[in-house]
Amino acid sequence: MKKTFLVTMLAVVAFATNVFATEAEAGVLGLKPSANQGVTQSSGNTSTTNTDVQNVQYDTAKYQFPAQQLKAEGKNFDKYNWRLFQRFDTGELMVQAWVDSMNWRIREYADNTAAAARGSERIYAFDLREEVLPYYDCEYTINGMRKSSSENKLFFMRDNLADVDIPVKMSLGVHVRPENCYPRGTRITVPGATNHNGSGEPYAVYQELYWYNSSNGQATNETVDDYNAKYGHPIEPVKLYYPSVDRALYVSGWCLDDIAKYMPIIDSVYLDNSAENDSHYTYLLHYKLRSLPGMKQVI
Repeated sequence: MKKTFLVTMLAVVAFATNVFATEAEAGVLGLKPSANQGVTQSSGNTSTTNTDVQNVQYDTAKYQFPAQQLKAEGKNFDKYNWRLFQRFDTGELMVQAWVDSMNWRIREYADNTAAAARGSERIYAFDLREEVLPYYDCEYTINGMRKSSSENKLFFMRDNLADVDIPVKMSLGVHVRPENCYPRGTRITVPGATNHNGSGEPYAVYQELYWYNSSNGQATNETVDDYNAKYGHPIEPVKLYYPSVDRALYVSGWCLDDIAKYMPIIDSVYLDNSAENDSHYTYLLHYKLRSLPGMKQVI
């Protein structure tokens, strides 16, 4: 029997709106705010995107995940909403399908694997050796603040035609245990760029000051106990649909929200895909990120 259910049963429109992006930049994103920003709740499903998604009955026998059906039926939906790319049957995130729907791509990365490269060869792959996982995918405490780390990461990279070697990118920790899916504020890498007038901006990395301090074991406008109560534990572990790896892989849904929060802000700067304009847009991105409340240039 064909199974259907209402989208209101999915948590696809009940997120807090992004306090960084303006409506012109990102529309009604429905994403969680940053750690040090106030929460603005969505005032209602007034956009065409939300209306289309709300009124859909999903055919779980014909389609694998919500966005697949929405696209097939010509519905408007928020492409940055990764929850629309979770499988009906297992809840796994179809991460490749998600980035394919946008102007982004993903790449596996691990420090140990990259360091093993010989000569000019570059190796991009996870390091899932059993003997190293207990040391590089683990929980730890720094100055009383509970955290987790992972040697393995997924790079989310914008498809900038002119920045192949050092693209605009954000990284996401990948874990083999859901218990290690702690939140961690996103770092945004932006390559050096020159505008049309010849002015330049060097390579830089940006991160919210709150999370930069946290990574160094420093609390910002709160006690360590306050931090641990909010972030010193796993938040919304999400299993990846990743058939190329013969083991379960997990990421934090909180971290996915944080990356998705910045995607439309970054995309809004690139008005076209012209290689001639790419460096100019990247130059503007440096200024855009520095203008965001609470943002810090950390490199």
